[in-house]
Amino acid sequence: MQTGNHKLYGVGEVINKETTENGSYIIVKFESGKEARFSIPNSFTLGIMEANSDLKDEIDAAISEKRARDQAILEERRAASEVIITAAPSHRHGRTPAMPVTVKGAIEAAFEEYLLNAGYRGYTDFGNPSTVFSYVRAIKKVLREEGISWNYLQNNIGSIIPLYDIGGAKAHIGAKSNHTVINGLKRFDEFVNP
Repeated sequence: MQTGNHKLYGVGEVINKETTENGSYIIVKFESGKEARFSIPNSFTLGIMEANSDLKDEIDAAISEKRARDQAILEERRAASEVIITAAPSHRHGRTPAMPVTVKGAIEAAFEEYLLNAGYRGYTDFGNPSTVFSYVRAIKKVLREEGISWNYLQNNIGSIIPLYDIGGAKAHIGAKSNHTVINGLKRFDEFVNP
């Protein structure tokens, strides 16, 4: 008998398992008689459910598979994006950029990998970008706002964070999207200064 523990409903017995195009699920019947459907492994990684010993091995395997899939998708996208783009002359100004633009550099790629290894999600169950890419996008917003590079940010993160944190001159930007910008900067600081 496989059992799981829910924070609100208590201990429940797994009565069914199903796999759909959107993922794998377990149906759990709790002592109260309530039945509920939970996503594997998301319900467990988010802390909604906790696997008891007889279910733990299966959930751990599902979590490992999910991380491997996320890592493979990240590697595939990283390989596809590490291309140098040479911009054509601007029709508006008639100038070419002084140097080619790199789509993704080593610092950005290493930061993405750091976030994945720290347990942040790369993609949702539906294949959409998740927390990792939200943080990277937020940092790119700061880079554009400040007119700086990833390398400059890496070397000066301590002076950038206060600008976007509560009470800073750009706190309104740091607070956007549920504080994604300031949280991304803080995660980058943890990456740079472990």
